[in-house]
This record gives sequence, C-alpha cells and structure tokens, in this order.
Amino acid sequence: MTDPDRARVRRARRGDRRALTELYETHHKRLLGYLLRLVGSRPLAEDVFQEVWVKVIEGLGRYREGRGTFRAWLFRVAGNAAVDRLRREGRRAGPALDAPDGETGERGIDRVPSERPGPDRVGAGRMFGQRLAEELRALPERQRAAVLLRHQQGMSYAELAAALGAPEGTAKTLVHRGVKTLRERLEAWKT
Repeated sequence: MTDPDRARVRRARRGDRRALTELYETHHKRLLGYLLRLVGSRPLAEDVFQEVWVKVIEGLGRYREGRGTFRAWLFRVAGNAAVDRLRREGRRAGPALDAPDGETGERGIDRVPSERPGPDRVGAGRMFGQRLAEELRALPERQRAAVLLRHQQGMSYAELAAALGAPEGTAKTLVHRGVKTLRERLEAWKT
C-alpha cells in the first residue's frame, strides 16, 4: 500500500511549511479523537496532541518510510506520548465516554450519531455505550490501543503493527484478544 503522506513528509523535511500544514490538517481530527479515547479528558488530549505535533516537527527526520506509513508512525508517537503523560500524572489510560465534557457538560457517548431511536432504545443504547466504555477502559493498555487503532482508526494490521512497534502477528493477537474480551464481557452483561 502506498503512503499518501510520503510526498508531504519529504517536502516537510526540506522545510516546506505548507506540507507540514497539510499533514496536520489530514490527521488532526482522527489523532485528537484517538488521544481523547486513550486519556479520557479533552483538555488532557488537546495538551498531549500539542506535545505530539512538537515531537513530529522535531523528529520528522527519524521517520523511516520503509518501516511503515507516516500515519502509523504518527499514532505510535501519539500513543507513547499519551501513556507517558498518564504515567507521569499517576493515571491509567482509558476513555471517558461516559464522563461529562468540560465545555458542554454533555457525555461523549450521548454525542454518538443515531437514527433517532425511540425512548426505550435510547436508554438501552446509553447503557450499552456506558458499559462498552467501561469494558474498553478495563482492557490492558496495548489491547485497548490495538482495538482503537484497528476499529476506530481503520488501520490495516501492517499499519497497526508499525504503530504499536510490534510484529504483525502480535498486533493481530492484541486486537483478537481485546475484541474477544469485550464480546465476552458484553454478552455476560446482556444476560
């Protein structure tokens, strides 16, 4: 698979600010969403996001095209920065989809788009969303990151392996175990 960012990275390395802006605009929303789910707080996610872009700008020369896509490298830098920050603060990584947003007071899970189901389905959907967020938080960090990168970010296993700094087989195993654990826990909860 061809990395659509390859030319932008090459231009950015030569000092092309527009290329760096294009990389930022391409990955901003997805990267911030990923960080939000890892750290569980919008202000903290935004702070880590800024740290990540400083690291990207300073470390663009360390990105090696032959070792994976720019996106995989970027998400690896982001995941490491998030875990480092949480450890420094003595916190554990995990999404807080059921916690109120500091700006609006609205829970993240309540902002998930829907087809406007009836009141009975709304309540069940909220309960399921809360339970899913809890079970996702309970996964080990690497499994949670693997599940989010695969299912939220849509990364291929090759990209996922590069993002995690692990062999592709390990990446597949992490996703499989994480999804299996979520499925088992959610099935047990439904009964």
